[in-house]
Amino acid sequence: MITAADVDTLLFDVIGTVVDEGGTMRAEVAAALEAAGVTEAGRAEALAAAWEERSWSLTASLADGGPWVSTDEINARALAEVLAGSGDLGLPAEAVRWLGQVGHRLRPWPDSAAALAALARRFTVVALSNGNLSMLASVSARGGLTWHAVLSAELVGVRKPDPAVYLFALDRLALDPARTLMVAAHPWDLRAAAACGLRTAYIERAGEGQPEPADSFGLTCPDLAALAAHLTAG
Repeated sequence: MITAADVDTLLFDVIGTVVDEGGTMRAEVAAALEAAGVTEAGRAEALAAAWEERSWSLTASLADGGPWVSTDEINARALAEVLAGSGDLGLPAEAVRWLGQVGHRLRPWPDSAAALAALARRFTVVALSNGNLSMLASVSARGGLTWHAVLSAELVGVRKPDPAVYLFALDRLALDPARTLMVAAHPWDLRAAAACGLRTAYIERAGEGQPEPADSFGLTCPDLAALAAHLTAG
């Protein structure tokens, strides 16, 4: 099991691991539909679920290459497609634009801010995200997230799990991969990081992905609070 003596730097996936994308989407869709007078039971939940699923689908399609597309663009495009197939909900254009920028308002999981602050007192903590930089700046400021550096796949022009993203972080920050811990709630992210020589910590966030039987991670923790407690003990 990895201990504090084994690592110097922690790289964090952000969307899903540090901030709650699905929960934020559901809350904001419900508020937008309520403001538009749409009160049909289950409508907000269904719309939010379809939006999140389409966003993931569009993101996955970009893993095969092509030009860089920001998370903001993906969310807005996915929302437009889902709304086009949902009938007339009466959402004003301004409300649709606001929802499309939901990435800037993603709420941290309840344990995230305190855990990052505790870890930052002992390690170098770095965001390594597929989110675009403007989005990462917004969620970090809103959520009180402590980082020593913020790196976006936008700077590389490809998205995780492309190895270029992890190698970029290692190169720019002059990191030893054997003493660098990738922290993520997505097993696919950790597999790719491990292939680049990084150590791995899996965070068990509900709805963010389940390990496969062959997966083996250096640490498995129920949340970031547990990770911080383990790495800062003693």
